[in-house]
This record gives sequence, C-alpha cells and structure tokens, in this order.
Amino acid sequence: MEILYTDDDLCVVVKPVGLFSQGEGPESVPGALFAAFGRLFPVHRLDRGVGGVMVFARGKETAAALSASMAAGEWHKQYVAVVEGEVPENGRFCDLLYHDARQNKTFLVDRPRQGVREAVLTFFKEGRFADEAGVLSRVRVMPQTGRSHQIRAQFAGHGYPLVGDGKYGSRRKAAAPALFAASLTFRHPKSGKMCAFSAPLPAVYPFDLFGTSGVEIERKYLIAYPDTAALAAFPGACRKEITQTYLTAPAGQTLRVRRVCANGATRYIETRKIRRNDLAAVEEERELTADEYAAALKKADPALRPVEKTRWCLPYGGHVIEVDLFPFWGDRAVAEVELASESETAALPPCLAVVKEVTGDGRYRNARLAREVPFDDLKGEK
Repeated sequence: MEILYTDDDLCVVVKPVGLFSQGEGPESVPGALFAAFGRLFPVHRLDRGVGGVMVFARGKETAAALSASMAAGEWHKQYVAVVEGEVPENGRFCDLLYHDARQNKTFLVDRPRQGVREAVLTFFKEGRFADEAGVLSRVRVMPQTGRSHQIRAQFAGHGYPLVGDGKYGSRRKAAAPALFAASLTFRHPKSGKMCAFSAPLPAVYPFDLFGTSGVEIERKYLIAYPDTAALAAFPGACRKEITQTYLTAPAGQTLRVRRVCANGATRYIETRKIRRNDLAAVEEERELTADEYAAALKKADPALRPVEKTRWCLPYGGHVIEVDLFPFWGDRAVAEVELASESETAALPPCLAVVKEVTGDGRYRNARLAREVPFDDLKGEK
C-alpha cells in the first residue's frame, strides 16, 4: 500500500481496491497498517471496490477535528470515473437519494420522506473512448455531499452507469466499479495548513483506455544559453520543435496540448497535471489525432499564450537531460531531468552552465511562462 504522507497526527494512503476502509482485520486498511502505525481512526470511507486517496487519524482528538472539518464542508474531494455513454462536457446532478440498507443499494427518488437525503455533485468530461460496444466517457467528479454510493447511483440514475458496476446497471464487465479517489484537500487539524494529496489513476481496464497516468518527478535548472552546435554534436542527442497550448482547467490542475515535431514526424499529446509539491506531479497523458488537437485548441485559456520551444534531449549519466530553448530568451535556457524518486540526484553534462536550480521557483514552469516571462539579471543569480 502506498503511503503518501504520515506524521504524529495523520496517515495518508492510497487505498487498494479490495480492502475495507474500516475494521481491524487484515482485509481492512487500519488492520493492514497496524504493525507499522498502530491504531488508525477512519474519518471517511471508500467502498471496498474503490481505490484511491484516504486520510486516517492517528488519535481520537485528531479524528474528531477532521470529522468536524469535513462536516463543515472544508474538505475538497475529486474522483475519476469511467461511465457508459456520451456525457456532456460538464454538468451538475442534484438528486434525492434513498439508501436501502438491506440491499446495500442507493436509489434516486422523486420526493422527500424519511431516510431521503439530497445529493449534489458537479463533473466535467476528461476523455472519450469508442469501440464496437459503444462510447465510454472519463469524468472528473466533485461531490458536494457525501452519500452512500452517491457517485455510482447518480450517474446510473442519469443514464451513465459506471463501467463494471453491475449493481447499478452496467453492461460492461470489469474487476470493480470504475471509480477512483484521485485527490483530497483538507486543513491539517494541528498546523492549520492546507494539505493536498493526489494519486495517479490505476493502469487497469477501463482507466487504461484513456492514456497513461503516473507521477512525474523532475528537477529544473536555469542555465546559460548553451552552444547549440555542442548540443547538436552531443552523442545520442535528439531535437524536437514543440508548441504547447494551455487549455482552461479546474483550479489546482494544468491542462495542455502539445504539437511535437521530430525526425520528420508530428505527434499531438494532451497532458493533465496535478502538482503534489515542487518536485512531483501526477501526470495523465494521451495521444491525440490531428482533428482532436485542432478541436482542443478551441478551448485554449485566453489568459495564457502558446509556448514555443526547441527541446534538445541529451542522454547523460543514466538520465535524459531536456534542454529547452525559448525564443524570448537569448541569454538563458531551462534544463530538466526526470528522476525515479524525490531523493535521487542527477548530474548535468559539462556543456551546460548551471546558473541555479529553479525546481521550487514557479516562475520557470511552462504554465507560468505562458503568462509572464522573468528577465532577472543573471549576473546577480550566480
């Protein structure tokens, strides 16, 4: 089980499908982690067939504080689901739900009565897949209420059952309902700081129909403008011409499309990022057709200009160093290196003169360069 964070008060994990959120046995998250962390107190739950980000308290006082914060609406959760049918680009469901405990099933009903509760969620479409069996949509869901089986019941009730969710009418088989708790934001009960955690989508059907998902860990360096002849002569070097356009996206995410030209071929790639910290981000990526790319450009964020760059990829020391040359700079460039872990380090080749590391300087992220370009005096930076 992946542990995203732990301190004296909290333990944040990625719950695997198949484990219970509560309980003491080895088939529950608290039971599975008891030897490592002692007693864990659940403050929210995921169905056994649903995986994703969960937080557990390590004491009763912390559990009470987290529960009160959640009840006050201070938590923000995002789920990703794969549903049957062509959903709208975005939408809002507001329904009355009744949960039948004997059947362990939730129903949409027409009028209030005892046991009926209002349920509200919003969503937007992230992807589309079509085959001979029909259309599937990948949606990102933001529930405003927390009812039993809420997402499963509401989407099914509106004609879009989750893939693999036979209980709610899905015709497509899968190992579990296609629902994943992708991110969770809450205020730390002791420090008062906002905590945000996310996890990549599982690489299993049907999530894998929509491209790859993983954690990107990279360090970024501001370098003096390099000798392009030295880059071209570097053993194994590859040159790419890239134009990336940022699209409108929910808060906390960046969404971009890229046109990448290399070796006489052109690729189109869509990338969604949810940043964990300065070093790491959850990245979801998929290939686009030329028509899909053209359609995506119509959703460009008007506040962000397209970013054009020449990228040199240099294999060095077991890594690939990516050197980005931008047309708005003549004295500097940016070098990036992707790492296997946050503790790993990497050396840059001698042909690159490092001014400073800018991993934690948001001004040098591409999304910020699309808005504003820094022109600091490099002499003062060395």
